Amino acid sequence: MNLSVNLMGWVHEISQSALAAAVAILGLVILLELRSIARLRSLVDSQLTRIFEQLDLLRLGSQQPVETNERAGAPATRIASIVVPAHPQPALGAGEARLLAALTAARARAQLDRPQGGANA
Repeated sequence: MNLSVNLMGWVHEISQSALAAAVAILGLVILLELRSIARLRSLVDSQLTRIFEQLDLLRLGSQQPVETNERAGAPATRIASIVVPAHPQPALGAGEARLLAALTAARARAQLDRPQGGANA
């Protein structure tokens, strides 16, 4: 009888130790997954930043020929125009908002620095 009690106590101790090890390993796996998700998010943010920069450069490049054609027939006035989207945009992250502000400022500077009309052409 004493032997069976000792055996049951030993099995119980091993079970508790195995459970503690499993919980510790699960905690470690969760921490590694959270770190992986944070790294993935930063990589996606950097890639999206590059994509939006390229899209803005393409949009600016495609608008320049149209604006020069419009200015050839328009009087010489320097008015910076801002395009407002018709649909509401989702909330921007801090990096995206800074990027959008920097691109808007650069676009406004580029519009003001362009020569008037087709005088040089």
